[in-house]
Amino acid sequence: MLKSPPSQPWITLLNAGIVLACVAAVLMAAVIQYRVVMGYGPEVRFFVVPSFVGLFFGLLLVTVRRMLVVNRLFGRILAERNEQIETLNRDLEGLVAARTKELLQAQRLELVGHLVGGVAHDLNNLLTVIRGNVDVLKMRDAENPLLSDVIAAIERGQRLTDSLLATSRRDHAPTDLPVNELVDELVGLLRRAFGKAYTIEVKHGADPAPPFDAGRLEQILLNLLVNARDAQPEGGRIIVRTVGSGRERVVLEVEDEGPGVPLEIQDDIFDTFFTTKSEEKGSGLGLSTVRLLVDEVDGTITLSSSSDGACFRVELPVPGTGD
Repeated sequence: MLKSPPSQPWITLLNAGIVLACVAAVLMAAVIQYRVVMGYGPEVRFFVVPSFVGLFFGLLLVTVRRMLVVNRLFGRILAERNEQIETLNRDLEGLVAARTKELLQAQRLELVGHLVGGVAHDLNNLLTVIRGNVDVLKMRDAENPLLSDVIAAIERGQRLTDSLLATSRRDHAPTDLPVNELVDELVGLLRRAFGKAYTIEVKHGADPAPPFDAGRLEQILLNLLVNARDAQPEGGRIIVRTVGSGRERVVLEVEDEGPGVPLEIQDDIFDTFFTTKSEEKGSGLGLSTVRLLVDEVDGTITLSSSSDGACFRVELPVPGTGD
């Protein structure tokens, strides 16, 4: 809050000295004039008038000095207030910029929700058609292991699309399944999809992770694994860790051995449509989708990065247990 300038006293030693000197001069002139009138001294006409003129100029000097002091004081106060106003303006600009960024991010996430919902709906229809045809083939060749793998992949894809649809509608009714089994199944599928150039290791914690929303967890893990693969275009090792923290939180870590995430873009990697890949290879929706899924259940996602690789750590509270 801006403060009012402090009042300056009119009576100071210097001002009082000037006034007293002028008054003394007038009194001396009056005494001398009196002596002249009474015949005790030489005749000096109009001696009192110049004395009053001297008094006037003395008072004028005091007033001018007072005005100079006040002007300097108000100049200093004005400079301080201008500095305070500039500081307030900078703070306000920062708040407006931060709020604008939040609104833009909210709009982007809403756009992602609509986009994801539309794509998931169409994908679910395609999976339904594929499942129907595979079931027909399964009736003819029930012992074919490849068809069993295709059916398992279709079911996993349908769980993912159901979760995507629920996320876009915000009315998710999750299907809880054991976390360790979900991770093992998805990693087993992706090992074949990624190829021999990639090694995916799974390390489960001593404390088994509690059951969790299958569709949400698979979406998160799938996006993180694809991101880890893309960080190592020539191939490499990916480590997946699962931990159950007191059966109240699911902790999932995905670590790669790529070049890591540069410090200057670590704050931007979760932004919608942000990507360092070419348009043909990246849409900028992977990590932003992960953050959307994590934020919806009040979870957290953090990044640890160095020149030896990057590690994403996701913590998800288990519904109904409390923190």
